[in-house]
Amino acid sequence: MDQLSNYGDKRTLAYCAFCSGETGTRDHCPSRVFLDEPYPKNLPVVPACSKCNAGFSLDEEYFACFISCVIAGTTNPDEIPREKTKRLLAEKPLLRARIDKARAVSNGRTVFQPEHDRISGVVIKLAQGHALFELHESCARRPDNFACVPLELMGEQERFEFENPQGSEVWPEVGSRAMQRLVELGPGTQRSGWLEVQPDRYRYHASIGSGIEIRIVIHEYIGCLVWWK
Repeated sequence: MDQLSNYGDKRTLAYCAFCSGETGTRDHCPSRVFLDEPYPKNLPVVPACSKCNAGFSLDEEYFACFISCVIAGTTNPDEIPREKTKRLLAEKPLLRARIDKARAVSNGRTVFQPEHDRISGVVIKLAQGHALFELHESCARRPDNFACVPLELMGEQERFEFENPQGSEVWPEVGSRAMQRLVELGPGTQRSGWLEVQPDRYRYHASIGSGIEIRIVIHEYIGCLVWWK
């Protein structure tokens, strides 16, 4: 993705993007477990405390592997197309067993029951990172709205509205990456506003209006929306 320098108030970057505590490390957002090698250049990074930087790793591995298992319909590493999650499932039998325990067959169809708290925690963390990186807005608190739905389960109108969000209703902070993109486009210019980190793996949309809204699509399978008023 295009990398722009941030010219917003540097004081906003003095705290962890996820808990607003003291920082000292930087965290990739999105986490590399959702991407394939070779990784794209200029991956977004945000300030983080050591605890938050390390604290989400297991949940992120679970989420990435869970998506791969749902898409493949199995936890068998030999039948998982994606190399990274294939390797994780082979190397971590307890992780595979945990996901397999959530597997069931209903009306001849394989279904998986996700661990919602783990998934919501990861998605909110990703959204917090995108809000800080793109909008230069700190959202180190619980969101006011959260949704995470497989794209294939959205109705036609719901999918259209999700894929075609309105842009920012107010100007983002001066110097923020979102503001720079707005200036580059010029008045009257239209585009989707989705920022593609890696094709078919990860994209997101960040906007600000009556609230801060982050939309995320992971592996072109699951669509997420996080909103703070």
